[in-house]
Amino acid sequence: MSLPRFHLSSTQWTGPHLTLTGDEAQHCSRVMRKQPGDTIEIFDGAGRVAVCEITQISKSEVQAQIISETRVEPFQTAIHLLPALIKAEPFEWLLEKAVELGAASIQPVITERSIVHLDAAQTEKKLAKWRRHMIESAKQCHTPFVPELKAPIAFAASLKIQADFKLIPALSEHSRTLKRALPSSKPNSVGVLIGPEGDFTSEEETQAFFAGFVPITLGPLVLRAETATIATLAILGHELRS
Repeated sequence: MSLPRFHLSSTQWTGPHLTLTGDEAQHCSRVMRKQPGDTIEIFDGAGRVAVCEITQISKSEVQAQIISETRVEPFQTAIHLLPALIKAEPFEWLLEKAVELGAASIQPVITERSIVHLDAAQTEKKLAKWRRHMIESAKQCHTPFVPELKAPIAFAASLKIQADFKLIPALSEHSRTLKRALPSSKPNSVGVLIGPEGDFTSEEETQAFFAGFVPITLGPLVLRAETATIATLAILGHELRS
């Protein structure tokens, strides 16, 4: 039987005693109704996982002592996801599944056809909400990793991502299957650029190709933006991590 899981940022990891605060403390004490002496699991989202015993509970904190601790090494190939910003519900679903499929980082992209635009205040609120969704996804699927979530950037800036191999799912005559497009030796990092509702404009696609993004096909069917993201991550995971 799996233990209840709670997230604690690595910056707050001060073993052998750990302290949950905020939402995680409330979830532990008020929702899960855990008590001193109960065993829980705490992870930092960067590969560190600890089995802990609760020692003290207050209104705002849950204190626990580490019983055992493990570290999980990250995947050999880091997948950096650059999805175009799409409508709220599909984008949150995309983030949750990207966590499950092992993306190393996620940075939303504002494209010409993006219909969602955020000001600075809205961006901060969205980032906090999105991180919460991602942490919940990691807790549910018991992955030790939570991808780094970065603030949205303009399309032109996304083309400058530093990665050993860069790809873009595209309905282009030049598209190849991922298996054929991948280099002979496994890259240490892969950048994945995903279009919005309505896809990239032809000018954006051309700019991406010129910047070194290799067009790949996901099959003959037209996929929604969030579906294309998950399909690409799943295929990449199979080809690079199996």
